Amino acid sequence: MSTSRGLTTGRLRSLATSHASGAVVAQVWQAAASFALQVVAAHVLGAEGLGLVSLCLGTIVLVTALTSGFVGDSLTVLDRADSRVRGGLQWWTAVLATTGPALAAAVLWGSGSLDAAEAGLFFLAAALFAVEEVGRRLLMASLRFWRLVAVDSVALVTALAALVVMGLTGGVTLSSFLAAVALGQAAGLLTVAAVLAPGDRWAAPARGGAVREVASFGVWRGAQVAVNPGVFTALRLLVVAVAGAAALGHLEAARILVAPALLMVQGLGSYLLASYGRDRGLRLEALAGRARRGSLGLVLGALAVGAVLWAVTPVLGPWVTGDEFAVPRLAVAGWAVYAAAIASMQPVVSLAAARGRQRAMLGVRLMDAGISLLALVLWLLGDLPAEATPFVLALGPVAAGLCTRFAILAPMLRDEQRSTVSSPQSHSTTDALAAPATAQPREAAHHAR
Repeated sequence: MSTSRGLTTGRLRSLATSHASGAVVAQVWQAAASFALQVVAAHVLGAEGLGLVSLCLGTIVLVTALTSGFVGDSLTVLDRADSRVRGGLQWWTAVLATTGPALAAAVLWGSGSLDAAEAGLFFLAAALFAVEEVGRRLLMASLRFWRLVAVDSVALVTALAALVVMGLTGGVTLSSFLAAVALGQAAGLLTVAAVLAPGDRWAAPARGGAVREVASFGVWRGAQVAVNPGVFTALRLLVVAVAGAAALGHLEAARILVAPALLMVQGLGSYLLASYGRDRGLRLEALAGRARRGSLGLVLGALAVGAVLWAVTPVLGPWVTGDEFAVPRLAVAGWAVYAAAIASMQPVVSLAAARGRQRAMLGVRLMDAGISLLALVLWLLGDLPAEATPFVLALGPVAAGLCTRFAILAPMLRDEQRSTVSSPQSHSTTDALAAPATAQPREAAHHAR
């Protein structure tokens, strides 16, 4: 009896401290900062202020996604211990973390959304956000997910403390929010520097960096990961143009409510990509099996979390919206299905990218975006309920996952099997077939720890 209880306690302790659990918690905790800022904006600045804060944060996410995909995925998959590769990574970090925020700030200023001072603060916040994200990706690449919780805690507490001080000394404005984000990211960046592994805490020589080599991988991944934020931007514009800002407000409230399911999928997806990069020496067959199991588990988990959130919408909805309007349960269900659709795609897409098919995966993600947006336009122009648009958006990720499985990974698996069978050594086939059986339990034991 006591032995059984001890085994159960040990399993729970292993699960709570595992890399996968850390990935989920880190992803959730990072999003908590954005969520907290938007809740404060809703209470302090009203609907218009919340809209501007959300616009700025959404644009920062889009700019950061480009840097994270370009540099973050490159440092995960490429050999960042090589000084030339490290030099290329650092060069691209400096370029992307300045040009992207500068262009975004210019567009927001030129469109009249921000004045000159606000645009300057936006640039500072976005640049620090992008650099801090690269630091976070270094921690992810070394599977130090639990240290991300400390980084994001420091960033969140610093930003909220800055807002409190500004509120007590002169009132909270949009500039206050942008300054708070900048201060929070600066504190988070210092924390990243403090908790990085010694092997990741060094600067490579500026000259001789593998700028082109990093770009040959990163440009495709940067464009690929920017597709999803781009689709959301287009979604917001289309809903406002066809159904009005109020309809978008209902959708955004439902999306905030379903954020735990979406964050769970994104967090475990980050863990899977890092694990594929770490295990690049294993056969594709073993990793493909891991991707299939990961996809099934993520889909079921997203649907389960979504079902719980749908059931408690009448209770949690007023807390999110402040009793201004009801959160539509149809939209909550739709976002849960969308999270499951992303879950069905993400593990196989990450595996294909980790195996060097990033160009093909950019094409798949563009197809995903095209299908979703075309279906969305037809849905809205057909005067169908805007609350159901998340169901429509889910069509693209499902199609992308199927395409990746059968048009990209399946031929790669067949090539691997043919090369194994045609090996000239008499024992090669036996060894190759035995390798996954030996390696896979070893991987499972590692993840369980």
